[in-house]
Amino acid sequence: MSAAPIEPLQRPGPWLRGVYHLARRELLSLFVTPLAYLVGTLFLLNQGWNFALLLRVLNDPLAAPGPVMQFYFGGSFFIFWLPVIFICATLSMRLVAEERRQGTLEALLTAPLSPSQIAFGKFAGAYLFYLALWLPTGAFYLLLLGAGARPELGPVLAGYLGVLLVGASFLSVGLLASALARSQLAAAISTFVSCTIAVMAGLLSEQVQAGASAELLHYTSLLVMMQELAQGVVDPRWVPLHLGITGLLLAATVVALNPRRRREHGAQLVLLALVLGHVTAFAGRHGERGDWTAGHVYTLSDRARELLQRLPATIDLSVIVPATIGGGRPNPLLAELREVLARMAAAAPNLRIRFVDPDRDHALAQAAIAEFGLGGRELADGVLLVRAGQGASLRKAHLLPGDLVTYATGADVQQSGPRVREFRGEEALLARFLAVSDPRRTVVCATQGHGEPALDSLEPYSGLAHLRDLLRDAGLEVRTADLEAAEGLRGCDLLLVVGPQGPLPAAQVQAIERYAGEGGDLLLLSGAVILRGKSQLAAHGLEGLTARYGVRFGERVVVDPSPMAGATPFLAFTLREGWGDHPATASLVGQPISLLQVRELSLTAPATMLLQTTDQGFAESEVAGFGRGELPQQDPGPDAPGPLPVAAASELGGSRMIVIASSDFAVNAMLREDVAYDRGRDLLLNAVGWLCQREALLGLRPRPREHVKLVLQDEPLRRMTLMCVLGLPGFAVLLGLTVLWRRRR
Repeated sequence: MSAAPIEPLQRPGPWLRGVYHLARRELLSLFVTPLAYLVGTLFLLNQGWNFALLLRVLNDPLAAPGPVMQFYFGGSFFIFWLPVIFICATLSMRLVAEERRQGTLEALLTAPLSPSQIAFGKFAGAYLFYLALWLPTGAFYLLLLGAGARPELGPVLAGYLGVLLVGASFLSVGLLASALARSQLAAAISTFVSCTIAVMAGLLSEQVQAGASAELLHYTSLLVMMQELAQGVVDPRWVPLHLGITGLLLAATVVALNPRRRREHGAQLVLLALVLGHVTAFAGRHGERGDWTAGHVYTLSDRARELLQRLPATIDLSVIVPATIGGGRPNPLLAELREVLARMAAAAPNLRIRFVDPDRDHALAQAAIAEFGLGGRELADGVLLVRAGQGASLRKAHLLPGDLVTYATGADVQQSGPRVREFRGEEALLARFLAVSDPRRTVVCATQGHGEPALDSLEPYSGLAHLRDLLRDAGLEVRTADLEAAEGLRGCDLLLVVGPQGPLPAAQVQAIERYAGEGGDLLLLSGAVILRGKSQLAAHGLEGLTARYGVRFGERVVVDPSPMAGATPFLAFTLREGWGDHPATASLVGQPISLLQVRELSLTAPATMLLQTTDQGFAESEVAGFGRGELPQQDPGPDAPGPLPVAAASELGGSRMIVIASSDFAVNAMLREDVAYDRGRDLLLNAVGWLCQREALLGLRPRPREHVKLVLQDEPLRRMTLMCVLGLPGFAVLLGLTVLWRRRR
């Protein structure tokens, strides 16, 4: 058997020197070839044109923000894949075929160079030239930074990682084709067709839904790989997969170049393929998918992992979501779900997931949806069906797309397709999993009839319908509290009091006190209700109860200079700091929360501070001035200086209580995520979770996606466009002319 295949292991020093000199010769020959500069100019012109179009889309005032490099790297066949295939076919077609045409291949083989040195040296030279072509495209990222955009670096680096891996695989295909073909044209056509088939094979992953074939197609799909890399998701199997393909094809090239090849070399290739396949499979099974996004938007939280590992029952999840929507555009929800559910399935031994395409398996999808009492609209838009148990213990729940994602809005969405702005899947999915796996039902009773916003009202500033839906989506039952009946609060796990405008009747206060004395939990949202024409605040009647828990209401209005956009200065403010050390606020540290008309609080044991104002905040005693529209000014005498508590938690005799000295942040207008979303939802869910001892509601919040938006005048945009379309290709032309002039001299 020839020793050529294992020569690098026997004589690494001389072998590497031979590879180096041949790679240097190949690289220099490429840099002095007019065809190479023509290829480079066309490539940079194509990339510059595509990026210039992207700049204009991002700068459109009506355009929805989006993850810029996801468009660039995860684009269509003509935007990304065609240029890459063209470059690799053009660069590799001459590597061996040209040597054979000129009659110099035999000279190389008779020189002190082995077939393995020729194969690896030529590949290294072509690959370095390929990297040199991509290097100028890094200017696109610098242009975005200069324009004031802040694209995340992680997905950009992940995209370039895909460029490196795809280039290595495609160039190794081209090298083998050049070694087998009789002409450069035949090598180029073979490479182009082979690489195109490899890319298009990824489309089959959407057609094959189940089984080992579907898993293999999904794992080896180049389309899936680049789409996920553009999102910032890095799978551990991709690097060994492409390195293995490259190594195997280079080994095949060594055999093709060897004039004394034998059958044993074919056996070696088969053995090498088996070894590389096992290495790739091992990496895919035991490696953890990386999340290179700045906010780790795809990484499960520690609490989510803990809850998934402790699911008390086996849960069946049917994902009935169409692969395309809106004229054949890819459904962005499906990509988000695949990534998050794959991570959940790896963490949850009791979670079984099935994907059903309603367009391909219409009858199966229709039957599954009908079992849940749903109809045609859910079949068209998509739905997730969750079930656990059998027979009488069967429990079911479902999730709609609106429960999982918030879509970006903009006029360009009609052309570019929908894009996900925020993904709430972790929170929503876990809530449904616990709802069907845990038979315990948590009931939240809300008081009504004392000026509180109505639970069933969608009025922006006088309704709590969004809060009711938020709690129901978390698996809680919400109903109105009957404080008049003797057993009115029996069966209530939590009493919710939001924004009473006056004192509760004494009999109802006594009922609430009895409820708390028996271990009931209470969430009180009560802000500063300014009595018209008077310099005092309205009481709510529960001041005596909260005082026993260490929370006392004052008669002043808390103000803070931290502005809230579009609201009355001082009276409404947004806090980012001042969060306390408590389970209900641990996930909110550093996050914004907006409060309106805040009433003064003072705390004593056993109460614990949850949130306080900044040092510039103070408690304004001149309450009547707010009715006259006067801006408050701190008076060192009657006004209390900050920081002042605005939310507190307490435990007493088995009963838990949270008091937030503002109620307006819970109305519909403040809980609409598509208008002005801060962390009010999270604060409410965390408060309810701690009170009800439902850990699933703690520490889970929506994951915002990267969104880049440009705001440029016509002249700066024109300069950037010229830089993309003329600057980079012009640089390649100028460099080529310089090399040509120096050669002629």
